[in-house]
Amino acid sequence: MKPLYEVTMINTGGRDGEVHSEDKSFSMNVKQPKQMSGEDTKETNPEQLFAAAYSACFNSALDGVLKKAKEENTDRVVNATAKLLKDESDGGFKLSAAIEVEFDGVEEDKAQQYVEDAHKLCPYSKMARDGIDVELRGTTK
Repeated sequence: MKPLYEVTMINTGGRDGEVHSEDKSFSMNVKQPKQMSGEDTKETNPEQLFAAAYSACFNSALDGVLKKAKEENTDRVVNATAKLLKDESDGGFKLSAAIEVEFDGVEEDKAQQYVEDAHKLCPYSKMARDGIDVELRGTTK
């Protein structure tokens, strides 16, 4: 299937390096967080990047849900929390996430339904729920 959009991000140095897009329009230093034996830093980390992307994507999915419900001018804030957990099954790590949406002027039962409907549409939610297709390839210079 032909992608609608494709982007490549490049990392050097892992959790103590940098990440950038091929065209250099995005570039950030990456550091291990203090909670994981890193230093106290203002640099980003993979979990922050994931949570940022998830919150933006989820909020866009809410746009469609709210438009369909004719509540297009509804102010809201999407809080996405990424959690890095120990994976007891293999001794490694795994991610979990939490999404909380704060609506302005929406009834509680409707707010919950809108969040559940957006969760069905959001590509990040689909990835979290259904998995993701990954192509792996190792190369040499």
